[in-house]
Amino acid sequence: MSNDAETLRETVLSTRSLRYLHEIEVHGGVRAAADALSINGSVISRQVAQLERVHGVALLERRGRRVSLTEIGMSLVEHFRDSARRDAEMLAQLEDYRGLRRGRLEIGIGEGFVEKLLATVLEAFSLQFPDIVVELRGGATSEIIAMVRNDEVDLGLCAGGSSDPAIRARTFRAAPLCALVSPQHALAGERRIRVEQLANHRLIFMPARFGVQQYLDSLIRAERLNLTPAYRCDLFSAAQAIAAAGLGVAFMSTDAARQYLDAGKLVPLEIDHPIAREFGSQAIRRVGRRLSPAAEFLWTELIKEMQKRWVATGAKAG
Repeated sequence: MSNDAETLRETVLSTRSLRYLHEIEVHGGVRAAADALSINGSVISRQVAQLERVHGVALLERRGRRVSLTEIGMSLVEHFRDSARRDAEMLAQLEDYRGLRRGRLEIGIGEGFVEKLLATVLEAFSLQFPDIVVELRGGATSEIIAMVRNDEVDLGLCAGGSSDPAIRARTFRAAPLCALVSPQHALAGERRIRVEQLANHRLIFMPARFGVQQYLDSLIRAERLNLTPAYRCDLFSAAQAIAAAGLGVAFMSTDAARQYLDAGKLVPLEIDHPIAREFGSQAIRRVGRRLSPAAEFLWTELIKEMQKRWVATGAKAG
């Protein structure tokens, strides 16, 4: 066999020819396949005839008014379908590989999580994905859940436990909810306080959309108290600064206030109540969303780190 003939055989076994056979099998005839592809039926007939002539096989056979594929014709169609599946898988891998090298990862995060937990995870992430731009978007718990649900961010990390059916969450018991005061505050000598002891002091609350405030409100309702704040602010850092100045009692976990605690500017007081001890944190993602390799890596690392630090509470696995 000449080199020209070998080249011809390789050339005519083209994706176009195989696709025409595939369309004939799917639609039940040459004319129906041509209509589906919006081309002239003679184009398909010529391609199939050339394939039959070069390889010396019959690819079509007539059964009454219907044209069907022969056994070898069906084998070529299966070859085409297998190749198409492999091509699709390779394109997905190429897209994943592209995602590993560049792109953007957006994370909705509660203020109290940035410094300690996410900073630790981001160190490993940056080594693995040095060209990925990480964008952190702060917000209260309800705002972060909305960001994740609406695909405004890839992942979320916040306080509380989500009951939104569109959200897949891993919830963990965090450091307990504490009262934080300056070392000069009247309560500073107490290691543990009861909720009713707060009634005579100036209090610093967060807006109701914050998970930490939702826990605190639940605690106050459970004790049937009517506590009115002297301050309400939407920044943990502002609440800490007010408390450190001796102007009131702030409420958050010791993780969120670590800088002020380590500097001796604040003193943590354990709140003697089961709701305070059950204070939870959650990593969240939208149900059904396929994450990029970079986001999937960060999700896995977040869960590992949270499991090290905190006790899992049996939330929906993700």
